[in-house]
Amino acid sequence: MIVNADDFGLGPSVNEGIALAFERGLISSTTLMANGQGFDDAVELARERRLEAHVGVHLVLTEGTPLTSPIAALSRFCDAEGQFRVWSAGSRAWRLAAHERDAVVRELGAQVDRVRAAGLPVTHLDSHHHVHNEWAVANCVIAVARATGVRRVRIARNCGAGIGAGSAAYKRILNGRIRRRGLAGTRWFGEAEHWLQLRAEGTDEASLADFEVMTHPVRAADGSLLDAVSASEDLEALLAPVTPARGAVSYSGARYTG
Repeated sequence: MIVNADDFGLGPSVNEGIALAFERGLISSTTLMANGQGFDDAVELARERRLEAHVGVHLVLTEGTPLTSPIAALSRFCDAEGQFRVWSAGSRAWRLAAHERDAVVRELGAQVDRVRAAGLPVTHLDSHHHVHNEWAVANCVIAVARATGVRRVRIARNCGAGIGAGSAAYKRILNGRIRRRGLAGTRWFGEAEHWLQLRAEGTDEASLADFEVMTHPVRAADGSLLDAVSASEDLEALLAPVTPARGAVSYSGARYTG
C-alpha cells in the first residue's frame, strides 16, 4: 500500500501538515508542486526529514505560474497574465495541437527537472486536479515519464461510489494505456473511503494491499492535522480504518522511518 499526500509545496500550512503526517506515520509518500509558492520550504523539509525516496512530482497545469514561456502564451492553458487557468468542471482535453503538445511536454519536463535539481530523485508522477487523467494530457505525461526515466504514473480512480458507466469505461482505457507502458504502480487508486468500500465488497486482502490512498494533509491554525479535501476531517481518524501507513511504502518501495 502507498499512502500519498498531494500538494507538497503548495504553501506553509500544507507543507507543515505533510511533515507532521510523515512524523506520525500516517503517510508514506508525497508529491511536490514544482511551481508551488512553498516549493523551497518543501525541499528543505524533505531534506531535513530524509524524504528523498518518498517524493514524486505533482504535475501542475491548472494553478500558479508556469516554469516555461511557451505554455504561458497559450490561452487554452493560461490567462492574459500568463497564469495557469483552472479548468472548468467536466472539460475534456481530447486533443492538443502539435504546438500545444510541445508546450505541455516542455512544461511538465521542466517541473520534473526542477524537483530533481533540488536533489530529489522523483519516485512517480501524479497531477494537480487530476489533469493527467485528460486524454491528451495523459499522452504528454507518459512521454515525459519515459523521457525522464520516471518509472511510475498514478492511475485514475477506479473504485468506490460515484463513477458512472461512461466514466468507468474511460478510466479502464486510460489506466490500460498506463499499464501497457509499464508505468502503473498499483492495481487500485482512490481515497480512504474508496478502500473501505472495496473491503466491504469482500475484496481480498492481497488486492486491498495493492492500493494508493490519496490524502491532502494540512496543519490548521490550532495545530490540528486535517485532510483539506475530506471536509477538513481529522487525518488520523480518516486513515484509522485503513492499513497503517507505517506498513506502507513509497513508489520507490521505501518505508519511512523518520
